[in-house]
Order: sequence, then C-alpha cells, then structure tokens
Amino acid sequence: MKQKPGCGRNVVFQVEISPEAFGDLDRISTYIQENASAEIAERWLMGVFNAMRSLDEMPSRGLVAEESADLKSEVRILLHGKQNRCYKIYFAIHLETSTVRIFHIRHWARKPVTTEELETLQDEASKPGNDN
Repeated sequence: MKQKPGCGRNVVFQVEISPEAFGDLDRISTYIQENASAEIAERWLMGVFNAMRSLDEMPSRGLVAEESADLKSEVRILLHGKQNRCYKIYFAIHLETSTVRIFHIRHWARKPVTTEELETLQDEASKPGNDN
C-alpha cells in the first residue's frame, strides 16, 4: 500500500473511471457478447472491474506507459487478461487527491496509442463533470 511520508497509515486511493473508459468497456463487452456469449462478456466485465478496483491499494504496480514519456504527467498501464485476451487499462495516479483516474481500455494487440491520443484522453477525462 502507498504510505504518506512521515505517516504510519496506509492511503487508500479513490478509483475513478472516465466516461471515455466506460465507453471502451461497453464497446469491448458488446464485441465479446456478439462474438462469444453474454456469459463470457459478463465474466470479462466483472474481471476487469475487479482489476480496476484493485488499484485503490497499489496503483503504482502498473507499468509506466512508454507513450507517456513526452507528457507532463505519468500514465500507467494495468494489464488484465491472459495471452491473446489481454487488455491494457490506462490510468494516472493523482497523489495530491489520492485518486486513480482510469481513462482508456484497449486490447493489447491493437495499434499502440500515440502520445497525442493519450494527451487527448487524459484531457477529456479530467474535464469538469466527467466524474463517474
């Protein structure tokens, strides 16, 4: 768990999911339902929600996204799934508010996001009124 400097208490982060990330989840689960089954789509959705929820205690375990090197803020990736069913969950950690903001989910085999796409996704996710 993340600890505040000079404090023995553990910090629990609030996990926020942007509307854009909810849209990603909807598109992916619809695709899985149409190409597999409703049960598999529901199981996937529950698994990805559990993975995202787990960021409340250890958000820094996610990999730093290479695409974020040119951004003002660090973007991390949490991988969810196995082999060819793996998804990248893009998020940022905001230490000042103890918040983890998830702003994009994408299949690992898709073309990597560009720095510009990441910047746009982060900007959209941080606009006022874009809270889950």
